Amino acid sequence: MADFIDYYSVLGIPKTSGEAEIKSAYRKLAMKHHPDRNQGNKTAESKFKEINEAYEVLSDPQKRKLYDQYGKEGPSSQGYRPPPGGQHRRQGPAGFQYHYQGGQGGQGFEQFGDFSDFFKSMFGGGQGFGDFQGFGGMQEQGGRSQLDMEAELQLSIEELLRGGHKQLAFSYRNGRKTENREINVKLPKGLRDGATIRLRGQGREAVGQAGDLYLKIRILPDPRFEIDGDDLRVKVDVPPWDAALGGEVSVPSPSGPVKVKLAPATAAGRRLRLSGRGLPRKDGTHGDLYAEVVLALPHHLSPRQLDLLKQLKELE
Repeated sequence: MADFIDYYSVLGIPKTSGEAEIKSAYRKLAMKHHPDRNQGNKTAESKFKEINEAYEVLSDPQKRKLYDQYGKEGPSSQGYRPPPGGQHRRQGPAGFQYHYQGGQGGQGFEQFGDFSDFFKSMFGGGQGFGDFQGFGGMQEQGGRSQLDMEAELQLSIEELLRGGHKQLAFSYRNGRKTENREINVKLPKGLRDGATIRLRGQGREAVGQAGDLYLKIRILPDPRFEIDGDDLRVKVDVPPWDAALGGEVSVPSPSGPVKVKLAPATAAGRRLRLSGRGLPRKDGTHGDLYAEVVLALPHHLSPRQLDLLKQLKELE
């Protein structure tokens, strides 16, 4: 049995955590250890794989139940055997890797599909169907062909707004051979987390036939913005004097900062609406960007500023 991995400890959460707590912990850790933010850092790369593996299990009710049931002993200790192809569907199976090329839309980021031995022993990742190795879930189900493949395509909020195309290069195991392929993926309008892009004829090839490639969309966590349907939410720091007297504030947006006028006596928590600066919809329109006012003092105040604040306090 492979060494036990405590997925709860990996995400830093208790075993009683709910769906929202699991997702929140994953988002924070994914942002911290994402390869785009840790270029060349092998430790962060390994940690990022581990975080994704933990989230893959704990965010899926069936996998989490199985994991909690068998725990450190592993499923094999009680005669459990994963079904052909394993249960792994969402993350891109063991042996399947892809990365974005440089140039338009390129991120230089490689999706890690090589899961731990513990994961594969628990959920059957890396076990193929028939002669196909290294791609879990190759069996026919839900109208899918044995030649179809599935992978995860991670996009930033900026890429959702920009649209266009993304160059995608990937490799996968086909029996004992490693196949390499490059494709140009068109990003349709209205993509959201969990959506699927179907690329006809881009799957596995055999006997003169080709399956389809299904790309499941996963929106990357962004430290600035929160997605709310078609809208975006962001917090903006405002000095107390600007909130009291009115003024101008710079609001972050995916396309660059936007200057917004504040009315006098703007209270903390007030939301400023920037129309049409949210996510694109299928009909070509956009959602909105909502900026929440947060009162914040500058880190360093001059003696004059401190004196004025003391005078203001004395007038209370």
